[in-house]
Order: sequence, then C-alpha cells, then structure tokens
Amino acid sequence: MNEKNGTGYVVAQVVMIVLFLVTAFVIAVFVPGDAKTKLTMSIGYGLLVLTFLFGMVILVEIIRGNIDLSGLLSEDGTKASMSRFQLLIFTFVIALSLFLLVAENGTKFPEIPANVLTLLGISASTYAVSKGIQAGSKDGKNGGGGAAAGGSGNAPTT
Repeated sequence: MNEKNGTGYVVAQVVMIVLFLVTAFVIAVFVPGDAKTKLTMSIGYGLLVLTFLFGMVILVEIIRGNIDLSGLLSEDGTKASMSRFQLLIFTFVIALSLFLLVAENGTKFPEIPANVLTLLGISASTYAVSKGIQAGSKDGKNGGGGAAAGGSGNAPTT
C-alpha cells in the first residue's frame, strides 16, 4: 500500500468516527425522554452508523479488488468445499432470522431455541471434521507412514 492510499484510509476512519459522534450527539439532543433513553438511543444508532460505514469500506475494497473472495468457499484454492458452503449458508440464515426476530420484538432479544444451536453446531462440526480429514490426508501423502502412506500397516517380520 502506498502512502496516498494509507492517508485515504486514515481520512476514511476519521470521517467514520466523526459521523458516529455527530449521530450520537444529534440523537442525544433531539430525542425526547430521560437521560437513560437518550444515552441508549445515541449509542445504539451511533454504533449502527459506524457498523454501516465499516461495511461500506469493506464493500468498496471488494469492488476495487483489494479483498479477494475467490478462496472463500474453496479448500486450498482447488475446488469448492461443501462443508464450508454449508457453514456459510447456515450462519447467514440464522443471523438473518435473529435480525428479523429482534426487529419484530423491538427491545427484547429473542430466545434462541436449542434446535437452532444444535443445527449450527452440527454444521460447524462438519466443517471441523472435514478440515481434520484433509489435514490427515496431507500427512499421509507426505510420508506419514502406515497404510495411508502406501505401507501395508503390518510390522515387518524377521
């Protein structure tokens, strides 16, 4: 990264923090209610604006080609991984569902059913087992010994 881009990032970060503070100040001044309500609203909306701006920076970098997503679903850059794709989809579906439940209920965080957490855990463990199998097969290809490396698996007889 050259110096010009480095300065641009610093300016973008300063602008995001200033917008966060301005949003928090405007809400704190103009929202009717007691001090606790104003503080909660100003911090909540300020963080929402800051998160949105960070997301926009990431999207701009993806569009400019500075963040490469080509290996997001592939294992070792060769082929797509079903377990990685499953974990990505399950995570997005559950996150979107929780977002919609929070938006519907307002201030109360919804109860997360044990079945949902179980499904997400199964998806994550599928991915972990897949990575373990891949690591084991790489060891076998590199001369790890045993039947996986081409040996018979039996001890030599004398």
